[in-house]
Amino acid sequence: MRINKLDLGFAGMCVALSLMTGWMNWQSPVARTLLEGKRISGLIIGSDYEDRTRHSDTLMYVSYDPQSRFLDVLSIPRDTHVTLSDLPSVHRINEVFAYEFHHTGKDFNLTSMALKDRVETLLSSGTAQALKIPYYFTIDYQSFRALIDAMGGIYVNVTEPMNYDDNWGHLHIHLQPGTYLMDGHTSLLYVRYRGANADQGRVLRQQIFVKDVLKRLKSPMLFWSLPRYARVVLDGIHTNFSVWDLFCLLLEGTHMQWKNLRLFAVPGTVYGNLWKMNPEMTQHIIALMQAPVQKNAPKLLERTRAALENRGAATVEVWNASSHSNVARIVVQLLRNKGFDVVQFGNFATRQQRTLVIDRSGRLRPAQDVADVLRMINPEVVSRVDLGRQVDVSVILGNDAVAVDAKRLGWQ
Repeated sequence: MRINKLDLGFAGMCVALSLMTGWMNWQSPVARTLLEGKRISGLIIGSDYEDRTRHSDTLMYVSYDPQSRFLDVLSIPRDTHVTLSDLPSVHRINEVFAYEFHHTGKDFNLTSMALKDRVETLLSSGTAQALKIPYYFTIDYQSFRALIDAMGGIYVNVTEPMNYDDNWGHLHIHLQPGTYLMDGHTSLLYVRYRGANADQGRVLRQQIFVKDVLKRLKSPMLFWSLPRYARVVLDGIHTNFSVWDLFCLLLEGTHMQWKNLRLFAVPGTVYGNLWKMNPEMTQHIIALMQAPVQKNAPKLLERTRAALENRGAATVEVWNASSHSNVARIVVQLLRNKGFDVVQFGNFATRQQRTLVIDRSGRLRPAQDVADVLRMINPEVVSRVDLGRQVDVSVILGNDAVAVDAKRLGWQ
């Protein structure tokens, strides 16, 4: 049997790639953890160091389960109240970054480690076992902009007029409703905007933006364009992940399905100008983020009444936050026809543009089943665990629910 030079070259390349992959897996603790099927968790910190105060503008605790390829994101509002005996002047979690940045001589890594320790303590409130977050990933404004530009921009649906001017902070935001392909600069304005719902509204926008970024990760353009932006991106990143760790995570991200994304937010109540965390409800979310994802309730291909009832019909509440008076009645009927148990419905306290399907149990799949029935609206799905509501799913219908047409559904 004769082997030509082309075959030998191809075989040699395969061997080289195999050796490189094995070496990378040996070098990277993240790669070893992924191969073992264990969860990887870390803290994402968005630093507004361009401002004089250098707060942590964005704070997210993330946990990834490689077996189910589920990514859990817990957003911590920047106004979350903290009581620190050694820092009596600090009242917000985002002020910790500013304090530590000043006292560590502007060392981003020491500052990030100190904030990570504080977040571990905060999220461990009321428990005997302390939460450990092994990794941190801090990114500044300049690197954020470069990263989004390297992706070729992000498609974002702006659902309300966004107008804000801060001459002192050199921040000017002016966006009208519509769908935009946002570059890095515009994306940064979008995720920083507070709006009428203050920090809670910003958390929701940031979470939806994270989902849009994950969708964009699958684009082959990223691998072609990222090297051109690599220096700018890496200059503003401070992390205890190695380069190989980040490369492994990037490869793993291309395989993750964006629907396997649970978007949590720290539960609590308004406390003056602050957000006061509910420790008990937070611990329930942390437990969900650390436990293996249940695979015994896959999404149904057929959402008939019989199929849903056999699995156990999800309980749903429907609230009309739109200016369309009959839309809640139409949606209730639609969901009941599909086998969902709608236990409560009515009008929402305030108007909103975007329709939300809210996962109240943390199981996510019932909410996605509801969202698929309402796919003509294309609602956003987020997790806001609240077992006290005694429903699996909450639906809040915004003005985009005008897409639900009773005549088209044959009811009129």
